[in-house]
Amino acid sequence: MMTVRHDMQPLQGEEDSFALAVLTLLLNKTVPSHGPYRFDPVPPRDNITQSRTMLELRSGELDVVASMNSRAREADGLQVRGCLRRGLNGIRLPICLASRQAEFEDVQTLAQARRFSIAQVAHWPDAAVLEANAWRVQRLPKLSIFQAMLERRRFDLFALASDEAYGIVDALPNLVVLKQWAIAYPSTFAFMVSHKRPELAARLRQGWRVIQADGSFEALHDKAVGWQVRKSQLAERRWLILDNPDQPPESLQQDPKLWHPLVRQRLIQPLLRKS
Repeated sequence: MMTVRHDMQPLQGEEDSFALAVLTLLLNKTVPSHGPYRFDPVPPRDNITQSRTMLELRSGELDVVASMNSRAREADGLQVRGCLRRGLNGIRLPICLASRQAEFEDVQTLAQARRFSIAQVAHWPDAAVLEANAWRVQRLPKLSIFQAMLERRRFDLFALASDEAYGIVDALPNLVVLKQWAIAYPSTFAFMVSHKRPELAARLRQGWRVIQADGSFEALHDKAVGWQVRKSQLAERRWLILDNPDQPPESLQQDPKLWHPLVRQRLIQPLLRKS
């Protein structure tokens, strides 16, 4: 029986880990071809950083992780192409104090938006993307403090992905998600497998081929975060499009059906036409 060691826990705003749900779907769909499996989860750990998780993948302490792709992480594990979050992790919704909402809603251009300071978690690749696009970025050691820091006016805005923002902010008093605009850049969030487990990487790639064909991934994604994506009203927002110099070009080459339609239309197709 195949054993799979992972550390996937629910993120802030999640009842259950969506990454683990996708991993389970991939493995279940490949039982007929690859046999049974079992999980060997690492016990929950507080304040674990993405950098630490990638170190454990490189050492073989973990068999598989789910992470935003970056050029720096390409060598950390065997890449399993296929974005779990349909590219929506690169559509970032600005968060602010409710008392300051009117101050920020009228932003029309990227130049106007960059007048305001913005924060991201230090070990998220998104922080580097914003800095590469000439934004003043406050790097936070962990996500859980962003509300308190906003309330102290240590920065103007925070940004969360369109598939997670409302699940987090709706539970936080005094904060709102802005409605009129979004920050957008190409980004993929995918599985990486330890170099010591090539058979697991091959199985997950086969699983992606199966679920792309039968529609089960899209159904799982909609059940988990569809309400947040719909509430984001992405089609009605102004998209302030940034470059993502750390995005591996190879990671954008996936079945077009896996992208959210707006992400495919507004970000990915124009980018692929240029390449």
